[in-house]
Amino acid sequence: MNCIICNAPTQYFFSKKFEKYELGKVDYHKCTNCGFGASKTHFDMSEATWTKLNVNWHHDNNAREDNPYNRNQRYYNQALMIYLLKKFRVVEDKILDWGSGVGSVSMIGQKLFDLKIINYDEYITPELNPLEDRTTLNKRHYNLVTSNAVFEHITSRSTLDDIESNVSLNGCLGVHTLIPENIPNNPDWMYLLAVHCAFHTNKSMQILMDQWGYQCSAYNELSKMWMLFKRPYSEIKPILEQINKVMGWNYLKHKEGFMDYWK
Repeated sequence: MNCIICNAPTQYFFSKKFEKYELGKVDYHKCTNCGFGASKTHFDMSEATWTKLNVNWHHDNNAREDNPYNRNQRYYNQALMIYLLKKFRVVEDKILDWGSGVGSVSMIGQKLFDLKIINYDEYITPELNPLEDRTTLNKRHYNLVTSNAVFEHITSRSTLDDIESNVSLNGCLGVHTLIPENIPNNPDWMYLLAVHCAFHTNKSMQILMDQWGYQCSAYNELSKMWMLFKRPYSEIKPILEQINKVMGWNYLKHKEGFMDYWK
């Protein structure tokens, strides 16, 4: 199979066996050019099987009281970062959370920072500001589109392009996923959850930025989210430095191109 990021050939990388969700042995491939990792097993699933796996896994994990993935802290920090970017006019109104789940970031953002974030999810009905279905999305309409723990669940390039197509011509794309320099050749890697099928690298993200027309980016470690900007770095850099000065530390790490924070 070919890479959905750069279209180069992929090669078999390793396999992992899952005991739950009728998953069994999963074969992972790696792009020979950009290092993007993908589960060929997941990519080859029918839509019905893939949907069933997602629904069952999220039903078992999203509502757990022990909060195993520390989501609440991340949601708060993502809402705070969006508030600061909006306060300093890096982003404007019209914010969409694509793949929002129940709308946790939106709920925290509204309650603590008076943010209005529209929520869209294919599998879960958001509890606040829901967008009813994909057909009501407005292309190139939103000044900020966030994808929170979404990129690692995507099995097609068309879905990636669909998410990005909602960003306005001078807008911003927020991405929360794990992006290292290289995908480890290790079946015990902690990111290999049953529903994770796509693994981005610094190089694959730079390629996406180039393909989509993004010029610079910033990363906030507390929110574990990247912000990709279509505006030139010469415009974005001084504003981000203002935010860092107000915060009193290097709150937003930023650079031209992709902010390759995790080496």
